[in-house]
Amino acid sequence: MKKLLMAGLGAHALGCLLFIGLSWLGFFLYTQLFGSLGSRGVAGGLALLLVFYVYAGTNLLLALLPSGRWKPVLCALLGAAVLAYLLPQHPLRAIYFSVLAGGLSWLAVLASARLSGYLRG
Repeated sequence: MKKLLMAGLGAHALGCLLFIGLSWLGFFLYTQLFGSLGSRGVAGGLALLLVFYVYAGTNLLLALLPSGRWKPVLCALLGAAVLAYLLPQHPLRAIYFSVLAGGLSWLAVLASARLSGYLRG
């Protein structure tokens, strides 16, 4: 049981690291293609920091939940919440970060399930 929990926590921690790396890559590619960011100040950065905190908290919850129907629902809710939060002011960021958050969470769930299967058998 302890191995399965550690496998889930490890997969979701890797998902959090990938979120940070892909966020940086997305901003780098955007600035290379379109120039500087359109927004100024700290509001955009703080909004994305809040998105990361919600993402990390949701992934912790996903790692602790047993397998079942709630994991895909929670991943979809995370993507929808990020989209609803960022959409009015930052439409391009909203699409990118909602797909990134929901997709990486779902990939971490799948990786956790695969790793659990290897550890069980």
